[in-house]
Amino acid sequence: MTVLLCQFSPQPKGEGAAGVLAELPMVAGEFVGDKEEASERERELLPADTIIVKRAYHTPGRGQGGADLAHASLVIAGNDTRSIHRPEVCLDGQGWTITSAVVREVKMNSGAVLKVKDLSIQREVLMPDRTKLPLRAHYMYWFVGDDISTPSNLERQLISLKDSVLRNVNHRWAYPSVMARVTDNLSPQQSGERKRDDEETVKMILSLIRSLAPRIQKDLMNAP
Repeated sequence: MTVLLCQFSPQPKGEGAAGVLAELPMVAGEFVGDKEEASERERELLPADTIIVKRAYHTPGRGQGGADLAHASLVIAGNDTRSIHRPEVCLDGQGWTITSAVVREVKMNSGAVLKVKDLSIQREVLMPDRTKLPLRAHYMYWFVGDDISTPSNLERQLISLKDSVLRNVNHRWAYPSVMARVTDNLSPQQSGERKRDDEETVKMILSLIRSLAPRIQKDLMNAP
């Protein structure tokens, strides 16, 4: 019944103020971020009033085999809330296979706890010598509303319906995400990064999110 209610109820408009700033900081902890542009495909698929902000964050020594690299993006819905959706759909369309999904907790310096969804993903890439190499990565995301966040798309829909009726709040949802490759099967020449296994990659992404989230998410900025 809950799923049917979400599916067939009118979709609330994203008319409220966004719960995030429409920017990603240049510096986040030990990471420095270079601006990236949204792809033409992203622009084509998302409504015209969607805000898309992207940065490639790296630690010192990028390109020398001793650095870390992660790609962060921030999507903010306009009046058309189709901008915000389950990322699993897009990842599948890009050729990724999701091998596992878990919710992780990120404890901020303030003591606040942010929950994010961690997707382990994999696909094959064709190397110059025509051999195929399994490429693994971790993709972490969460949804941010007016004064709330959740790693669950279903919960996001339920919050939208409940708050539009009971609180007269129309959430303008945002969708931050961070992705990084697992590099333990790649040479520094292939990746330009230090070798990291799954555990180290997860730790690195969580560290970046811990620095990023309080800089962009309004409820975490105001946390005591």
